[in-house]
Amino acid sequence: MKSNFLLGMFIILTITTYFGGEYYGLQNIGFTFFFPLLFILALIQDKTSFNINNSEIFMYLMFLVLCLTGVFYNNINFTLLESTYFKILAAFMGAYIAIAFNKVKDYELYFHIGFIIAFLLLVLSEYLTGNFNLSNFYKPQGSRGVFLSNANYYSYMSFFANFSICSLHLKYKNRLTLIGLVFIPLLALAMSFATQSRSGLLFVLIINVAFWFWVNKDKKKHTLKRIVRQIFLFVMAAVFAYQFINYYTQSSIRSRISENDEGGREYLFIQGLNVFMEYPLTGVGAGNFVNFNKLGLFTHSSYPEALSEHGLFIGGIIIMVFILPFYKSLRLLRQFNTNEFVKLNFLFFATFLVFNNVYVFYKTSYAMMYFFLMISVYYKLVSNKNKLSNG
Repeated sequence: MKSNFLLGMFIILTITTYFGGEYYGLQNIGFTFFFPLLFILALIQDKTSFNINNSEIFMYLMFLVLCLTGVFYNNINFTLLESTYFKILAAFMGAYIAIAFNKVKDYELYFHIGFIIAFLLLVLSEYLTGNFNLSNFYKPQGSRGVFLSNANYYSYMSFFANFSICSLHLKYKNRLTLIGLVFIPLLALAMSFATQSRSGLLFVLIINVAFWFWVNKDKKKHTLKRIVRQIFLFVMAAVFAYQFINYYTQSSIRSRISENDEGGREYLFIQGLNVFMEYPLTGVGAGNFVNFNKLGLFTHSSYPEALSEHGLFIGGIIIMVFILPFYKSLRLLRQFNTNEFVKLNFLFFATFLVFNNVYVFYKTSYAMMYFFLMISVYYKLVSNKNKLSNG
């Protein structure tokens, strides 16, 4: 069924203000007004199809409810529990919004546009503050703390914006999406250099190499056009690789990649597993891992975070929320292994499964909204199996 244009525009407005509007003074109104209203509209939208495609969102809801068991733990820090719980609640709301709007009707386009615009607004805000420009983005910069948001947030949003422009190109394949396929990844790489984000640099490269050489392939076999396209891609890849290496050797991110991280994220990851081994059934309670490591930080990885704070059963539920769509998309890929939409859907779940090692995404509304958007895309692919082709 067709979507409502005005509702679609409101989805874009919510995403852009909430996730990309901090510099412009719009984030608070996006979070406190637009986002809750969109959640209410999602509930209304979903009233006739609540039991359709609900397995992952039901598991997430179960996790949300069971997180409250932490109030019964000994020595629990209730302030940390409360603040973390509301983060998970907001993340669940974002997830539900995405899945509810795309069960019966199709609002996928508006979500993709919203995430792309939000990313562009984030880049523009750093340009306007003087923290980013295209002439010396790769040169050594000052502290990563100068950026308006957490330096890694830009790489996380670029991850989703990259998948959005890929999705739009597969669906529409026009000049505008082709320009976006070139412009957005380059801008994302430039921001990764500027913010010294290792994950941003790595995953943007993985996504785009996989898209051009595996997902978006010319299905016409043994044609001159196909051969010319392959030669062109390899030439452009070689030129890009040469220029990338040139920028990389002069960049500040080079030393950050090569530095020893034993006292940082590696330590937090291992400590998260150690805490889990100490409290394997219950964990230490939502948000309370920070009291069990010398740095006073969270693990920066969804898996040890979930296990250390919630134990095997409750933490295992949220981990399964990430694993289940990957397994389902892999099974679909085996059936339709040349369909470009199926391949892109699998690529997202495969990379996001790994991407969860760089941040605790089940506590963030932007990530869970996008994750469940791609779950809704999977269900649409399954419901249209008769239209999928291996040809």
